[in-house]
Order: sequence, then structure tokens, then C-alpha cells
Amino acid sequence: MKKRAFALLLCLLLCLSFSAGAEEAYRMLASGSVGDDVKAMKVRLYELGYYRTDALNDIFNESAGPVVENFQYMNGLARTGVADAYTQAVLFSDAAVMADGTPVNAATEMPAEGAGGDGQYRTLRENNYGDDVLEAKKGLLKLGYYRSDDFNSAFNSGMTDRVIQFQQSLDQTADGVLTAAQQQEMLGARIVTGGGLAAASTVELPELDEEGYLADQAAAPFVYGDYATGYWYYIDQELHIEIIRYTHPRYPDMSWYETEIFCKPSVVWQPLMSQGSREEGHNFEDGMTIADRGGAILAVTDDNFGYRWYKRFHDNDLKYQQGVVIRNGIVRADAMPDASYYDFPPLDVLAYYPDGSIELYYPEEHDAQEYLDMGVLHTYCFGPILIRDGQVNQRLYSPSSKTLAEEYVEEAARQAIGYYAPGHYIIITANGDHDSRTGVAMQWMVDMMQQKGVRHAFNLDGGRTTLLYFMGQAVNKKENVNRSLMREVTGMIGIGER
Repeated sequence: MKKRAFALLLCLLLCLSFSAGAEEAYRMLASGSVGDDVKAMKVRLYELGYYRTDALNDIFNESAGPVVENFQYMNGLARTGVADAYTQAVLFSDAAVMADGTPVNAATEMPAEGAGGDGQYRTLRENNYGDDVLEAKKGLLKLGYYRSDDFNSAFNSGMTDRVIQFQQSLDQTADGVLTAAQQQEMLGARIVTGGGLAAASTVELPELDEEGYLADQAAAPFVYGDYATGYWYYIDQELHIEIIRYTHPRYPDMSWYETEIFCKPSVVWQPLMSQGSREEGHNFEDGMTIADRGGAILAVTDDNFGYRWYKRFHDNDLKYQQGVVIRNGIVRADAMPDASYYDFPPLDVLAYYPDGSIELYYPEEHDAQEYLDMGVLHTYCFGPILIRDGQVNQRLYSPSSKTLAEEYVEEAARQAIGYYAPGHYIIITANGDHDSRTGVAMQWMVDMMQQKGVRHAFNLDGGRTTLLYFMGQAVNKKENVNRSLMREVTGMIGIGER
């Protein structure tokens, strides 16, 4: 939220300084525009992380519009997908916000000061002073070593203690002297939002086109997976999946996985439902078996609606409601609770449309027939909604949701999906259990999704059912997980087919 507010403030300031001269400096770039200025725009967007490849041409093609729109969203501009003069003025300014939410001027490398540096950072030790000390403290705050940002630019004894803790997390000499390489480690590529560390990647990707798909139309899919480093990839001509595992430096048992997905309209989510003696989706199987049978490339746990059906109609536990459940345009359940319902899950609705777009709704907004009339292909009824249209769900903090407080603050395994635009999603899967401090609270997931700059974010079924499946493997489990010990579910969300 702070980064979005910062972006909006910057844009207000930029309006004063750019508006007068922007129209003279830039022509409007839209679908069909060709020229060096189009190429320069794309290169700048690549530098800021909005394109995933530098194989860029000078044509404002079909793929350029969504990239421009994403930039506009992250920078608080009107989301038109057209690069007008003002959009370009922001794009080429030092106040532009990068794809990860970082302002360009905040990502500028610090010049070397004194001996011991590597051209970017000087060695820092107790009794040093300066802006670089302050930046190092900010990095330690981001990683959880400080609890407040109320600090100065002095390298004091308290900072020494925290630097030692950071060095211990890296299994390096813990002397409290912060080397240039350690500052790069802390402030550079391996540090991500949420305060996690990812192993350095040595994966060499194949040649990609502008949209990040395989450039060679005849090439076989690129598939890569390595438990040791925590990187997994699947890339073909229509689908691009990247999974990266992160760990917390102070809690090595705490890990999470960020799965970013790009796909063309031909790649549609597939509901994968359990099979057995009862109606499909009302049986119980381990999620890997369900995903294997569906031939999924990637699969995650869905709303597990069949469990609520079983508890209500088999165990006669009437507190359980299925909600509105639609799969492939077929209504599987249409049983929303009344206004007094405050149990968990809250039965909010993720509606998936045939074009790959997603909208989120609260239980009272629509019934099953209205969703069908709106053209919804699938609904997943769980929640809570974390973010809708860029705004945090205030019901998470409402007194009327007090019965949900324990579910929200409990540290547990969780899985949520974030939505940017049709065909662009991110799934965050946090490991954990109910017996140790290795999980996350719901607010952690909200913060992560905010920092990722998603338009919508929705909580899926978690706890012991949490599963991130990739090409026949349970990525968030042990490498050779025993399927018989996995918690059984009634369905999965499948993306891509092997």
C-alpha cells in the first residue's frame, strides 16, 4: 500500500513538471505504431522489468498494450494500454516505478566510498556513518532484523548485532563487518519482497519472443526443475511458468514459493475433480493423483467444496455451506449462507471467465444463475478476498469478522492467487503447519500480494491441503513425498496439459 501511495504521490508531482513539455516531446504510441520511439519504449519497459525478454522490435503489436497497461497500473496512471505523452514522460523519468513496485531512484546503486568496495559498496563497520549505512539498515528491516524504521545513519552496536545475525543466516563469518558482497546479497537480486532469500539461479533459458514464450515455433517445451536450488520452469509457445522457492533468513523452516504464470487465451484453467463411487468432485483423493489423471502441467488446491458437501450431508453438520460452485459452466452447488454467517471460509467467490479474466465477489452479490448469465466459466468459493481492484478487503479487519480472527492470524500453510490481467497470474504458496512457527498469517499474504502489485488476490484452501503440483511433482513437499500420507482433497485447479 505504501508503494502504491508513493507512486500516486510521485505522479502528482510529475504532473506539475511534465505536463507542459510532454506533448511536445512524445507522440502517442498505440496499436500499429512503428518507429525507433516504440523500440525505445519497449527497451525501457524491459529495463524496468515489465518485459521478460530483450528480443524487442519497433512495432507496437498486440502484446505491447497489456505491458503498457501494467506499467500504468503500477505507476498510478489511467490504464489505457496506450502510451500517451504523459505515460512516456513518467516511463523515462527517474520517478518511474519498476514492475516489482520499487521506484527507479530507490534502486540506484550506491557509489563506492573508501577502500574495500567492489565499485558499488564500501565495507561497513561499527562507527561508520552515511546514507549507505541507512540503506543497509533498511535492508535489515526488510529481512526482519529490525522491527521499526526509526533509525539513523550511524553504524552502532545494535546494528552490529543484527549484521552478525544476518551473516549467520548465510553461513558466513559472523564478525559484524558488512562487506560489499554481503550488501549486494542483502540489497541485490536475491532479496525479494517479504524478506526472503532465493538461491542464485544458473538456469539458461531458451530464446524467447517478446511475450516471453518460445521463439522457435517448432521447439519442444522447455522444462526445468531443481529441488536443490528451488527453481522450476515450463515454457512453450503458449505458456510460461516460473516457480522460485524463497526461505526466511531467520526462520530456515519458513519457505514459500512464488509461481508466476503467463499464458495465451488458448490456455484455459481446467477444473480437475476427484473420481470415485460418488459424483465427481464429491470423492477424496490425494491432489497429485487428481492432477496426474488430468495431465496438468501445474495444479493447485482449489476450494475443496466437496469436503463441505460431505460434512453437511454425510455427517449432518449443518454449519457447513458449499457456496456457489460452477465448473465448466455447470452449477455444482448454489447454497449461499444467510447474512448472519461468519464462519471460515467466508465463501467469497473467485469467478473465472473464458478469456482468462478474473473478478472477485462477496457471497451476497450474485447467485449461480446470475454468474451463468454473466458468462462465468468457473467459480471457486472459499476466500477471503484479500485484495479487490487494488484495495485491501476491509472485512478482514471488521469487528463483524471477529469469529474469523483466529483463522486469519494463525500461522499456517496458505495458498493464494493474484491476478494482473487475462493470462497473467501469480500464486504464492507458503509452507507451514499448526505445531510450529513455520506458517504465515493471512495478513502476511495480503502484504505479499500488495507488494506484487496485483489487481485482485484471493485465498484458496490451505492448511494441510496446500499443494503446489508441477509436472508430476509436489514442489512444496519433500522431493519423494509419500502420497499415502498426503491429505486428500476433492479437486484441483489445473493449468496447461502435458
